[in-house]
Amino acid sequence: MELHNIRFIKSNDLQIAASCEANSNDITEVYYPSTILLYAEVGHINVKINQELFKVNSGEFALLRKYTQCSMFKTWEPQDEFAQTYAFVLTNEFIKKVIHKIEIPKDTKPISERFVSVPNTSLMQGLMQSIIAYLDDGKDVDPQIIELKTLEALHALAKADPRLLGVFKEFAISERADIEQLMNYNYLYNIPLEELAVQSGRSLSTFNREFRSLFNDTPHRWIKKKRLQFARNMMVTKNMRPSEVYLESGFEDLAHFSKSFKNFFNVTPSQFYKSLA
Repeated sequence: MELHNIRFIKSNDLQIAASCEANSNDITEVYYPSTILLYAEVGHINVKINQELFKVNSGEFALLRKYTQCSMFKTWEPQDEFAQTYAFVLTNEFIKKVIHKIEIPKDTKPISERFVSVPNTSLMQGLMQSIIAYLDDGKDVDPQIIELKTLEALHALAKADPRLLGVFKEFAISERADIEQLMNYNYLYNIPLEELAVQSGRSLSTFNREFRSLFNDTPHRWIKKKRLQFARNMMVTKNMRPSEVYLESGFEDLAHFSKSFKNFFNVTPSQFYKSLA
């Protein structure tokens, strides 16, 4: 029986942390606007950046820096039977609030690596165990608690490896993401355009202007087209019924999905699904 149990905690609609217990080694494509602290409790987290493979082994930590295009998958030893992994998102919003409390020497050199291993220290273990406790509780967390946890994470990382202070400088900087990459990884999620603009490091007007220039379309029309193409592909490759696929495709209403599908493909999703038999 396939096991794939994922839990999240959120703060003000921001996904802050996640745990994953799985015996599936499915590949996940990643392009995230915040740096992620990874921890493997059981098994291994494998991160492929370009053609280079990095690994977070059992009992190890690592940082995956923001706006890193990569693929991730989990593996485990035969005696373990599954992988148990955790992720804590170091969002720019909270880092900006606490970065001034971390003393960063002026001569600290920047780090160019996209994936950085972090030593397993008692402070790192304490931080992760407290995050795991919130995940086990399953409730959304007050922003003030996340602010404190972010500060705790920065202190723990600095103690674990002083050179990581060179990464902290970039945390509070709004970088400009690749809009095409950002959209291809997020079009299935109902994220407001204002939030996508923030994640891309642009104002909403700049985001809309550059989007039109890149795709020759508006964000709303482009997202709907991508979702409809995704839905059609899922019906063809996964034999998913229209009543199953519309939610997977980011639509919240079956009637709206059916009408949009008919307008785009000149056939209703039910008619298209029956034609595949």
